[in-house]
Amino acid sequence: MQNRLVVALCNLKPAKMRGVESCAMVMCASSPEKVEIMEVDPNTAPGTIVICPPFDHIPDAQLHPKKKVWETVSVDLKVDEQGRASWKGHPLVVGDKKTFMTAPSLRNVPVK
Repeated sequence: MQNRLVVALCNLKPAKMRGVESCAMVMCASSPEKVEIMEVDPNTAPGTIVICPPFDHIPDAQLHPKKKVWETVSVDLKVDEQGRASWKGHPLVVGDKKTFMTAPSLRNVPVK
C-alpha cells in the first residue's frame, strides 16, 4: 500500500486494529478468495471527495455515533460488472473529473 492512492471512508467510530486506533477504512473489493484495494485515476488529488449521483451530498452537521450508518450503507455498496464501485446501482464518481473508483479484476462483489 505504500506510494499509492487509496479511497478511505473517514469519520468512522474509532476502532483498534493491531493496537493502532483508526477512524477510517480503506475501501476494497472483496470475494472469498481475494481482496483488492479500490483504485482511482492516478492524477486524483488526495482528499478528493467521492459522490454518488443522483443523490445529494449533504454532510451531517454532527456525527451520531449511535447510528449504524456504515452498516446500513455497506449492504448496497458493490463492484458492478464494469469494475466500478456503485451504491444502489449508481456508480460512485471521484471529484470533478467524473472518474470512477474501480476494482482491478473483481466484478459483482461487495465493497468493504
